[in-house]
Amino acid sequence: MAVRLDALDRRLLACLQTDNLQTADRLAEQIGRSPSAIARRLRRLRATGAVAADVALISEEAAGHPLSAVVQIQLERHAPHEGDALRRRLIASANVQLCLDISGAFDLLLLVVATDMDAYNDFAARMLEPPPVRRFETSFVKRRVKATLAVPLGD
Repeated sequence: MAVRLDALDRRLLACLQTDNLQTADRLAEQIGRSPSAIARRLRRLRATGAVAADVALISEEAAGHPLSAVVQIQLERHAPHEGDALRRRLIASANVQLCLDISGAFDLLLLVVATDMDAYNDFAARMLEPPPVRRFETSFVKRRVKATLAVPLGD
């Protein structure tokens, strides 16, 4: 079921995307509503799934500057269920930050983190061996220019 958002919901969500720990009082100041109205909206947005999760984003420094890699995977076959077991393994892996089904020459795109190259090689050997992987290509991240989970909300 799609969540319907009005302009006030979008403004509130935009504020939450920059700092999810803001109090209802502070949000009310920014949006121009009472703290109790803001608190009710927040409860509704969380209950309906408009706010999918409340998480902490850990800095690369705190994580010990992990190695980041973008991995593109081509499966052997394109049957709808092909690779389901692989997807489940990837989703369960703490190394996989992002797993997307994509169109084009590759079928899956991953963002993988590891402590170093040896740890990445262990991950690749454990997770990306055929079958169902036909081939994979890895590009290592030299520098994060932008990293966000924020989505544009419009007005």
